[in-house]
Amino acid sequence: MTITADRSPDVADVIKPEPDRCGPQTVLIVDDNELVQVGLRALLAAQPWVASCLEADSVRTARDVARRRQPQLVLVSAAVNGESGLALCRELHAALPMTKIVIMSGQGRVARTRACANGAVGFVSLGMPAKVIVDVVQRVAEGARMFPREQIAKPNGLLSSRELDVLHHLVAGLSNPEVAAALNLSRHTVKQHTSTVYRKLGVRNRVQAASRARELGLVA
Repeated sequence: MTITADRSPDVADVIKPEPDRCGPQTVLIVDDNELVQVGLRALLAAQPWVASCLEADSVRTARDVARRRQPQLVLVSAAVNGESGLALCRELHAALPMTKIVIMSGQGRVARTRACANGAVGFVSLGMPAKVIVDVVQRVAEGARMFPREQIAKPNGLLSSRELDVLHHLVAGLSNPEVAAALNLSRHTVKQHTSTVYRKLGVRNRVQAASRARELGLVA
C-alpha cells in the first residue's frame, strides 16, 4: 500500500528549530505493545517541544495516521504485529521525506547502516533510561542523527546540548579559543566542557573524540 500525503497550502512542511531548540512537534508512536505506547506517550507529552502525541498499533494504522496528520517525528518499533518496522520506515520516508524517523527496539540493536538505508535518522533501545530516550529523540527533532550505544546510554553519560555543541566544534577542527568565541563562552568554560566530553566518551584527545563521536552517531 502506498501512502499519499494530504497537503494543503496552510500546512507548513518544515518547522525550523531555533538554536538549542526545536519547534512544536507532532509525534507519532508506532508500537503494538500498549504499555510501550502509554509509557512513551506520557514521557514525550510532558516535554515542552511536543505539541501532540499520536499512536498507532499496526502498520496499516500508522500509514493512515501519517497520511492524515503528517507528524514531524515518528518513532517506529522494529517489528509491529509481525510486520517489519524498517519497511514502514522506508515507506514513510518516501512519502514524507521531511519527517524524522527513529527506529526502536526492545531487544538488541538495529545497525546504523541498516536504519539509515531505510530512512531512519535515530535509534533508541526501550531498555535505555527514560532521560536518555528523551534526550536522543529531542536531538533528532533538532536535526541530529542519533545512534547511541548502550554503554554510554546512561543518565550521566549522554552529552548535554552544550557539550554536543562543543564536540561539534572540536570535530570541525576549532581550537578552544575559537570554540569560546563561536559559542560566546569563556575559554575556561570551554576547557571544562572539553574535559567532560573526553571523560564521557572515554577518550584522551580530539582525534579520539572525533572518531568516537562518529562511531556513536553524535556527529555526521
